[in-house]
Amino acid sequence: MSLIHEAPVFQIVYDSLKEVHLARRSFSKSEKYMLGEMIEQAGLKALTVIIEAGQTKREWKIPAIDRAQLSLEQMKVGIRLAHDLQELPERRYLILLEMLDKAGRMLGGWRKSI
Repeated sequence: MSLIHEAPVFQIVYDSLKEVHLARRSFSKSEKYMLGEMIEQAGLKALTVIIEAGQTKREWKIPAIDRAQLSLEQMKVGIRLAHDLQELPERRYLILLEMLDKAGRMLGGWRKSI
């Protein structure tokens, strides 16, 4: 079995987290340390739980996948808020949403296959 770090869902969430981290640099000071931090923490939580799901027994995978999906939703809400507050440019916003939607579909497929 391959390592979870090589799984497409892990890579997409990792890349989206990296994109958020780069975008956070241009946030205003107050939003960088509040909203930006919240988005990054949700992304880190999603990655952590994806790793957990990849390394646990079958009966523990579904709860872990559900937690990863929840973290992705929290990330999406934070990204939407950052865009609405004009902290995140339209282009980057759309790229991030597309990445997170794709990751969510992958997690849903993984959950169904168990």
